[in-house]
Amino acid sequence: MAIEREIAIKMPEEELLAAGENRPAAVLNLPVSKANAIAEGYLRDIGLVNEEDDYEARLSLNELINQISQQSEQAGDADDFHNFAVTLARKDEYGLACSVLECGLKWFPKNVDLIADYLQYGVNCGKGEECRRLYKTLLKIPKMRWTWRGFAFLIDYIQYLLDQSDSEKEILHKKQEMLELVSDFKRYFPYSEEAYHVESSIYKNLNEQGKELETLKTAMETLIICPKCALRCADILFDRGCYEEAMEAIKRGISDATQTQSSINEGYIYYLSALCRIALSQKSDTALSKQEVMDIYSNFNIALRDFRYGSNYEAVIKSKTNTLVNKTNVDVPPELSRLYDCIAE
Repeated sequence: MAIEREIAIKMPEEELLAAGENRPAAVLNLPVSKANAIAEGYLRDIGLVNEEDDYEARLSLNELINQISQQSEQAGDADDFHNFAVTLARKDEYGLACSVLECGLKWFPKNVDLIADYLQYGVNCGKGEECRRLYKTLLKIPKMRWTWRGFAFLIDYIQYLLDQSDSEKEILHKKQEMLELVSDFKRYFPYSEEAYHVESSIYKNLNEQGKELETLKTAMETLIICPKCALRCADILFDRGCYEEAMEAIKRGISDATQTQSSINEGYIYYLSALCRIALSQKSDTALSKQEVMDIYSNFNIALRDFRYGSNYEAVIKSKTNTLVNKTNVDVPPELSRLYDCIAE
């Protein structure tokens, strides 16, 4: 019995799907949005309990995907299928996410977001042939109907194809294709930073660092809101030792991140802000005031909210904070509880 259980736990996804198909059929036409909520529960269970319960949660999740795939009636709109796929992909369940998208594309075959999602997730689970087909499908849809995901994820997909190539001619051809898409992206979404951020990524991946930074600075000059571009710009400038410029980009990023849904890791930008303040002091050989030290502690405390316990970031924060305490004789106050606990360990 133990051997059978061990074999079952190690079953590949295809066999899990088949096992789910052989279990008793559930009531059909379950709303996709409700299935998404149920899946979130299974995903929370996977990896948190013992192997037997982990297997049961995974089997139930696969049954749920099978049920959605086999339903004979439309049980949600395109956004419902998109949201469900995102839920799965966030847990690295790319194969299951693609199964949900395939179901959605049966009902909405020309939906740009669903096609774009598939291009994004399919390359992570061996769906190369399906991705190539959908790549061609997307290009046939008029760009006036494309969403931002259509542009951004297609460019990511072409970048993936470029990374597989060792032909300079093909690389240059795909670079031109991506830049033409960026031009259209900016034309249809003139107030979005995504086009500039994607363009900068093209130059980054091709080691054109000057053009990458130039693109990011253009975004900051052109757009009212561009936290992702500001953060990437700050990262580059900090690594180059241009701390004054980096600090200005950091301030812009923090200001622009004040939105209903932040597009950046705010913990990281506060972490970078604290490091930049320390670096500026060291570069100018100027002692930090007590208030400046407290500002650095506050930024580190905010950063720890978003960093995983035991991460390299946490180790750097602990080291830098202990150095500041020793050099300035300014202790971390208990009310900055995350940082206080971090250096106490």
